[in-house]
Amino acid sequence: MLRNISYSKEKDLYISLFYDLGFHADWKDAQGKKMLTAPEDLLLAYIEHAKKYPIYRIKINEDGSVITDCYELLDNFQPELEKCYAGVDELPKWVQDKLAVLMLLDHNQHDQEVETVGRRISENIFWVFIGESGGDNT
Repeated sequence: MLRNISYSKEKDLYISLFYDLGFHADWKDAQGKKMLTAPEDLLLAYIEHAKKYPIYRIKINEDGSVITDCYELLDNFQPELEKCYAGVDELPKWVQDKLAVLMLLDHNQHDQEVETVGRRISENIFWVFIGESGGDNT
């Protein structure tokens, strides 16, 4: 399934997206070779997105603290967000605004995306999209 992805960073991103989107691993094919199975067109679409614009992964912990990660395949990219925040109110306003929209989505529905805003992955994990104008594009 990873045949269309040639670089290690892309493969790592593919696997991160795979698990975030809730797909499961079918670890062996008929020959016993380790494999991952998922709708490859969806995963590759996010890979292509990450080549143009970063996707921030925001996780809100039970204690209210926030952990961020950045999915990107850009040259010389420096993330705008810190790795950890004490709470959502410490995030930049543009992230808070996008999270406010995404929190309206049902976390049990796994196929919901708001164009230019992001995607709710689970009850406490969100993807925030960045567009052409950077973080302040709400």
